[in-house]
Amino acid sequence: MDLTKSTKIIISLSLIAGAAIVFVYVQQTQTNPNIEVVVNNSSESDNNITHPMAIENLRQREYPGGEFTIEEELPGGLNHSQYIASYLSEGLKIYGLLTIPDSPMPEGGYPAVVFVHGYIPPNEYSTTGSYPTYPLYLARNGFIVFKPDLRGHGRSEGEPVSAHYSEKYVIDTLYSINYLKNHELVNPNRIGYWGHSNGGQIGLRTALIDPTIKAASLWAGVVGSYEAMFETYANNMDFIDTENPLTREYGIPSEGGEFWRAVEPYEYLGDIEIPIELQHGTEDKSVPVELSVELKDALESREKDVVYHEYEGDDHNISMNVNTAWQRSISFFKENL
Repeated sequence: MDLTKSTKIIISLSLIAGAAIVFVYVQQTQTNPNIEVVVNNSSESDNNITHPMAIENLRQREYPGGEFTIEEELPGGLNHSQYIASYLSEGLKIYGLLTIPDSPMPEGGYPAVVFVHGYIPPNEYSTTGSYPTYPLYLARNGFIVFKPDLRGHGRSEGEPVSAHYSEKYVIDTLYSINYLKNHELVNPNRIGYWGHSNGGQIGLRTALIDPTIKAASLWAGVVGSYEAMFETYANNMDFIDTENPLTREYGIPSEGGEFWRAVEPYEYLGDIEIPIELQHGTEDKSVPVELSVELKDALESREKDVVYHEYEGDDHNISMNVNTAWQRSISFFKENL
């Protein structure tokens, strides 16, 4: 279905850190293949570095949406329908799992969640086999869910990269959000984000670049500052190489410098205007719980809306308390979307 949308330009003025901030975005009410990402020009930092990872550089780019291509309809469940869908990100064909609830659609469309996976070796990842049950928790509670297979994963085109040294997975996510907004059953004003592990890091950056996201839940997220990740806790994370392309070129984060200020999400936390939920197990052997604690403390010091749940003795997947964790995330999204 291809319907023409009416367009409404909305300009809002906010005060953040004593500065006047103008948000401009386009709201559309029917299906349109050209929904664009919001650009938010506020920040705690005045960096103008043009490195592709820089927050301000990513804010200035466009991530036009379109209509998902339905590649395959999967066998239906008791209370949902599922499809393998595809979209374009920087010209690459990216696949993903689209889950639609069978519950009655609310006026204006279903709320929706973009669901970003954590690290799985790309050659082992699959659209339906990785995180197979997680989207169902959300769909059973009335949310449309899209889980993109980030580039190089499954059948998605492109080369896999590191979420820590590249902006490419953030870009794939930003495109997927605009395609999700454009789905005829989705309310584009009720979009949330859920991310696990590396998906947490991607989510923190996504929330800083696209302020149309209404809420973000980050589980066991790699959400510490670059100094914490590359220096303090690097030995506790086997996926972090202290001698990585960024430190070789720009030095270590604690030495400061324009580059690290430009790419560091913690430099921009004053711009966060959405509630953030953090959930983490204390015995996580992949991502130290201290990273979520650091983000919690940083958000609280800026008087931001943050909810923190810690699970004593639990692991990277919060497997001992997964039902409780999902109940909390579902309540969080219902309250904020």
